[in-house]
Amino acid sequence: MFKSLRSRLLLSYIAVIIAALFIVAVALFLIAASPSVRYLPTLQRLSAVSQSYRRELVRLRDEGGGLIGAQDRLKQMADDNNVRVLLVNAANNRVMYDSYSDWTRETAVAIKPLPPRLLPNAEPNALFGRFLVQDSRWLGYSPATINAANNRLQIIYAQPEPTALSFFRDLFFRPLLRAGVIAFLLAILLALGIAGWVARPLQKMAVAAEAIAEGDYDQQLAPHGPEEVQRVANSFNSMAAQVKLARQAQQDFVANVSHDLKTPITSIGGWSQALLDGTAVSPDEQKQAAQIIHKEASRMSRMVAQLLDLARIESGQLELARVPVDLSQVMGDVQRNLAPRAQERHVTLTLDASPVTAVLGDYDRLVQVFTNLADNALAHTPAGGRVHLQVRPHGKKAVEGIVQDTGPGIAPEELSRIFERFYQADKARTSSRRGSGLGLAIVQELVAAHNGRILARSKVGEGSIFIVRLPTSDAPEATTIRQPRP
Repeated sequence: MFKSLRSRLLLSYIAVIIAALFIVAVALFLIAASPSVRYLPTLQRLSAVSQSYRRELVRLRDEGGGLIGAQDRLKQMADDNNVRVLLVNAANNRVMYDSYSDWTRETAVAIKPLPPRLLPNAEPNALFGRFLVQDSRWLGYSPATINAANNRLQIIYAQPEPTALSFFRDLFFRPLLRAGVIAFLLAILLALGIAGWVARPLQKMAVAAEAIAEGDYDQQLAPHGPEEVQRVANSFNSMAAQVKLARQAQQDFVANVSHDLKTPITSIGGWSQALLDGTAVSPDEQKQAAQIIHKEASRMSRMVAQLLDLARIESGQLELARVPVDLSQVMGDVQRNLAPRAQERHVTLTLDASPVTAVLGDYDRLVQVFTNLADNALAHTPAGGRVHLQVRPHGKKAVEGIVQDTGPGIAPEELSRIFERFYQADKARTSSRRGSGLGLAIVQELVAAHNGRILARSKVGEGSIFIVRLPTSDAPEATTIRQPRP
């Protein structure tokens, strides 16, 4: 029933209003239970009735029949003002007359006086307090004693003593009820207004999310509404952008892998068919066919290995050793391993390795990181160029491994995406392409697994530089904390 935001806001407002009214009602009831509050309106009314009939009573006393003989008038006075009128002999407290006829003649009545502070504006010498009639409590007010027919009489005006519940009901219940109705109407308006303020951006967000689910990734939301909703909108925009990038990267990957698999498969199929049908008959032709088949099979094997490595890293199944590793030794091995390839491409491969503190990591995986970076640098550096490897300390708790080349460089719009999975800055479709766009993604994941970070800087026409910053302890500096995944 209460599934929409409006209904839940309305329910919450009603609950708050009910709780507030209940607290106010309890507080007012406690106030009503206090005699100083509960008795005052009744005593004030009895005092006012007494003052309004003062002169008439004096006139009745002076007439031949006196007050006792004017019972009809006293009865009318009581009925007109909805009060009880008693005539009491002040000498012995005997009831001489009772407009309610509950007390018989000569019955004694005694008023238990109340503190004067309850009625500070009472007439001089007035008596007011409580008395009991047949187990019911009354409040009585008596002005000064009147001398009549050799008797000193007290005229007592009385009304039933209000209970805390009756006093609360008569004085506070209706205002609280009106306040509750007004508050309920305001709650409806507030619920509608705030729900629209909050729910409208959320509804737009839901529509945008549905559009993304249907394949429309160009969804961006204007941040409106409360601060929390704006944060959600900004996070949604970031998520949508990341989804779009990931989707584009996957599309690039499918296209790249399809091409990369198609080329070696075509070559392997063609040359193996040549061997089978006898087209390649000479030893040189058979050797060439075998070499091409071996080369293309190796290329496919590397691609599959990269895919497996990336899958293992993403699934958390990659286990790394955490032992001291000399990064200078790692760079030395990388230089020796790639020296034949550098000579083949007529590129100078140099190394500058300063003595540095050992880093904590996996030796084989660090060799893989810098081999991948150096191999990419050699692949993009033209003949006569240079690839330089360097190891140097960074602060007191980190070491940097640097790979720098004199290649064509990377455009700024491409540089921000080179670590994305399956992304390739070079979109040229040539048969000589060796990569699949996974190498740098794997490098970044491996560096992150070592609690390090990798930085790329490049200028078109001047070459590129990759800096791998690795911590030397389990408490790395802020500059070595790994970057979040793109």
